[in-house]
Amino acid sequence: MTPSTQVPGRYRLRVVMLALVLFASTGAGGHAPPWTRLVLVATAAAIPAAIAVTYGWPAVRTFLGLPSRLRLPAPSPGQPE
Repeated sequence: MTPSTQVPGRYRLRVVMLALVLFASTGAGGHAPPWTRLVLVATAAAIPAAIAVTYGWPAVRTFLGLPSRLRLPAPSPGQPE
């Protein structure tokens, strides 16, 4: 049985995760204590972790928009000197 890579509410979860990261990076408006930033980042990191536990790592890669396989660029031919 292959795991499903379709996460329900994928776009809404992306927006929530982006909002949490933005709030954490700006200090939640500039008036939040440092521990609040830590809580926001930890909450944002928990979203992909929960998807990994529920649907597997392929679903996390799909959720984050990463390719299913790492594609390395082809080596360029040697340039004549």
